[in-house]
Amino acid sequence: MSAFVILLHENEPLSNDKLRASIEEKFPGSEHFRFSENAYLVTGVSLTSDVTERIGMEESDELYAAVLRLNGSYTGNSWARFWDWLGAAEKTA
Repeated sequence: MSAFVILLHENEPLSNDKLRASIEEKFPGSEHFRFSENAYLVTGVSLTSDVTERIGMEESDELYAAVLRLNGSYTGNSWARFWDWLGAAEKTA
């Protein structure tokens, strides 16, 4: 399994509401981390296509987001709970 970032589009409120609900349902508990209103990290799958399929993007042309697989290279200043989540997600990869 890997960690992925889901970036929701700005100015797409209907799409974003549906995707937020789907992400939080399909990646329950510690399988998701809400970084911001339009950015989530998820784990529990192996491929970007697994993410899009699980959240319903494969079945709809009205859900807008980009899904990126993390490559283990990152840096920055953020919350400890974010780094803890990311570290745990990468240990299961």
